[in-house]
Amino acid sequence: MRARHCVGGRRRAPVPIIATPLRGGAAVERAIPTDAPEDEARTGSIQRSVAIDGPTASGKSAVGRALARRLAYGFLDTGLMYRACTLAVLESPVDPADEDAVAELVRGLDLDVQWPDPETPRVVIAGSDVSGRLREPQIEATVSLISRVPAVRDELVRRQRAFAERSPIVMAGRDIGTRVLTEARTKLFLDASLEVRAARRLAEEQAAGRASDLGRVSDETDRRDQLDSTGHRAIRPEQAAPDAVVIVTDDLGVDGVVARAVEAYERANAS
Repeated sequence: MRARHCVGGRRRAPVPIIATPLRGGAAVERAIPTDAPEDEARTGSIQRSVAIDGPTASGKSAVGRALARRLAYGFLDTGLMYRACTLAVLESPVDPADEDAVAELVRGLDLDVQWPDPETPRVVIAGSDVSGRLREPQIEATVSLISRVPAVRDELVRRQRAFAERSPIVMAGRDIGTRVLTEARTKLFLDASLEVRAARRLAEEQAAGRASDLGRVSDETDRRDQLDSTGHRAIRPEQAAPDAVVIVTDDLGVDGVVARAVEAYERANAS
């Protein structure tokens, strides 16, 4: 593992205290200044957030949910927002290959993410909960095309930052530490071999009742890797932020990865 760590700012008083549960049931007290200017408060919220990046099926969502539980934070898999935009495009007259039209639709889209359960956000379009539709095969086949449109990414990055400005969050995606939450003190990059990631994706599909086979899933995972690192999108999911903690998850379960993530969080936010 290679790691570079950021150290947060000093505590100010008098301030309210948030007790954040961490390792072994202990708690670390975090100070949030009440007299901070609005911009400073927003930046502070982003700094306390956790950015998780990595390629498809590297464990970002499972680890992100578990880490959010430990930190008493909300969790957002930003891929859900791209899937929601893809659904909106597919149900509109817009041609998914028309980048200008897609961008215009996304900029005007009534898209919201709600947290009735901190670990399981609900994705809402125009008042309708679409969370259960975001893994449909047509969306799977089209989401890479939509997410590589630069103006779409610009719009969703703006919205994703707004969530983190309101309150600290664990956010997972492809460019969270390198673009969305660059100020976050805790940046994680999860990686795994193609074989391990394909096996994980196959297990997810089978658990959801979708018929599949390892060969097809492996090919699709490899195709996603290629799309992620070419064309307009140029996310380069194989590249971590310079100050990210890199965790190879091939031989680690979720608990093992979360333990390392909590250690990284504690170091980054030490007073």
